[in-house]
Amino acid sequence: MTLSATDPTVYNLVGRLCLRTDGVRGSKTVQLLVPGMTYDQNVFNLSHSPNSYSYVYAATSRGYSTFAIDRLGTGLSAKPAPDLLTLQSHAYVVGQLTQKLRAGTIGGRAFTTVVGVGHSFGAAIMQYLAGTSTVAGTVPDYLVLGGFLTAGNAPILTLFANSLQTATADPKFAGSGLPAGYLTTVAGIRDDLMLHVPGVETAMPAQDESIKSLSTVTERLTIGAARDPAVMGNVRVPVYIVVGQYDGLFCNEATGISCANAAAVRARELPNFTNARTCLSTYVVPNSGHTYGLHVRGLDAYTATSNWIDLYTFSGTKNANGCVV
Repeated sequence: MTLSATDPTVYNLVGRLCLRTDGVRGSKTVQLLVPGMTYDQNVFNLSHSPNSYSYVYAATSRGYSTFAIDRLGTGLSAKPAPDLLTLQSHAYVVGQLTQKLRAGTIGGRAFTTVVGVGHSFGAAIMQYLAGTSTVAGTVPDYLVLGGFLTAGNAPILTLFANSLQTATADPKFAGSGLPAGYLTTVAGIRDDLMLHVPGVETAMPAQDESIKSLSTVTERLTIGAARDPAVMGNVRVPVYIVVGQYDGLFCNEATGISCANAAAVRARELPNFTNARTCLSTYVVPNSGHTYGLHVRGLDAYTATSNWIDLYTFSGTKNANGCVV
């Protein structure tokens, strides 16, 4: 993969393609799964009770093919110079992946439909790509944007920023030789950032700590471009927003940024997605935090997401704007 149209350097990106042959789902449609900051593809395929927590398991059991990636700079993928990893460069990579999935150059099956499923920074990447790319075939046909809203909860966003340390200061990455621009969270903080502890199993905080991955300074500095009104107003594919009821990064009833229910989230976001073709739908995961898939009610979100994808890819009746009615 390359990071921009002007830099020919090729980097190796690792992903896992799970193929299904369902005639109306997996044989035609693939879900491209893009994780957020300090996560890699493991967040979509947790080894702990996969029938309850693995998004890949849920989607493939429904009949969909999936391609879950380690973004460049995370997991088993190449680690470019950290300052090269920005919202914009990740969007360029995801655009290439979308083209390759359509062409059949990943795994040998050419998919007619690509659904972009992003969580947090992964959702920001999808949103930015959809609102900026003019290159044919690079934008997924449908977007599932998880754990990413326009207005954030400043105290917890500040806590997240302050929780990041040089990756090599963490025992998990101490021998990696990564340069200083690579970051990860300090031990013991993820409960307050990623989880709503009353909504998780007692084993889950340790699970979340065990799968934590990397981020970079420049990723955090560039994420705001996804919230540019010009970008959001130019998104022209159907969007499904999924957020935890108690996502501390984006929800705070006391300050008026409510995630109490789907209607509240839709009311927050609809003014930003001004193109009628976004067909905005929303879902709130009860009793869940930012990384809602690690919560007991995360499976509800997976089911709701599959239902929405079913409607848009084969079972729903659409109006002139492509919105299911």
